[in-house]
Amino acid sequence: MTQKLYYNDSYTTQFKSKVIDVKKYNGKTALILDKTYFYPTSGGQEHDTGFINSARVVDVIELDNGEILHVIDGDVPSGDVECKIDWDRRFSNMQQHTGQHILSRAFEILLNAETISSRLGDDIGTIDLDIETLSYDKVHEVENLANQIIWENRDVKIHYVDDTEISKFPLRKQPKVSGTIRIVEVRDFDFSPCGGTHVSRTGEIGLVKVKRWERVKGGLTRVDFVCGVRALRDYQVKNKVSNELVSLLSVRDFELSEQVSKLLDAQREKQRLINFLTEKLIEFEAEKLFQNAEKTGDLNFINVSFENRSIEELKVLARKLIQYPKVITILGSKSNGANFIMARSSDVEIDLKAVLNEILNLTGVRGGGKSDFVQFGGAVEKFEEMFKISVDKLKTKVS
Repeated sequence: MTQKLYYNDSYTTQFKSKVIDVKKYNGKTALILDKTYFYPTSGGQEHDTGFINSARVVDVIELDNGEILHVIDGDVPSGDVECKIDWDRRFSNMQQHTGQHILSRAFEILLNAETISSRLGDDIGTIDLDIETLSYDKVHEVENLANQIIWENRDVKIHYVDDTEISKFPLRKQPKVSGTIRIVEVRDFDFSPCGGTHVSRTGEIGLVKVKRWERVKGGLTRVDFVCGVRALRDYQVKNKVSNELVSLLSVRDFELSEQVSKLLDAQREKQRLINFLTEKLIEFEAEKLFQNAEKTGDLNFINVSFENRSIEELKVLARKLIQYPKVITILGSKSNGANFIMARSSDVEIDLKAVLNEILNLTGVRGGGKSDFVQFGGAVEKFEEMFKISVDKLKTKVS
């Protein structure tokens, strides 16, 4: 069995080991070492990456039987090997994981909100809290407490205890395993059973920052957060965006929200005006089409094709046309494929859904609708063929 050295030492990144077995895992090569500092995905924390000789370690997995698989991409080494862990990734994960412990405890102390689950992704970390609502004021209180603990540079210690000794520690959550339990202590603040990698002093975390939160299933609130290096990167991105918007809008940064709201209100008002004018134009267009409709018996037959008209506009035009008496129409457009609308006035007794089924059987395209209004379409290359077939089919019902 591989010696799991990462439990006692999160800082060693270069070490020698020995390949004791080579296996296949999901079609990829995986090495088993006699000892390892590579951390496998576990407890919501992402795995380490790095190198074993020249082969890149792309995943680290702990199987149910305790085996540690080092999934590699590259030449398969054997015997004694040189191992190197990606320190930037490892340290970022250490910051995130220890920061999560502190943040969860701060939520518990100030808001009596228990962390039900957590996940430490490559970009952000998340905790699911058993709390229904959060506010910026409450979140800021929690952040202030969490960062105070970080800046006090408190010791982070590891304790190994058995089941009989657990009661000596004020655990934030109960362990999911029995036997020897690994407890991570943030001095005089948080005690949690955990198998992850952690910093040795809280000051190494630098900063913890909540990014956003939202309600999720089960009556929980999911909180996204970043720590350390990731918090710096997040601020750099936001500061760049903020400065660009400040320059574009000629306002101060704290006025951005108000200014954007004003712009959106103005845009919505313009869009309402555009929609109103567009509808009036379509009404005028429908009137002209009705006046020039092909007379077939007592029916007004209207068929028109457009080069670049959205399906939404086709629908509006069709609905305007069938407000006139004795109208049956087919409208087509080549915008984003071949799109068609067939519609009839309420005083026309033709089942357009039945007509559509005949068209679909002949052309193999897709469509649907009701007896008085249907929509169908396909590849733009078939537009002319589909339009001709549709007009011919419809005319046989009209005549």
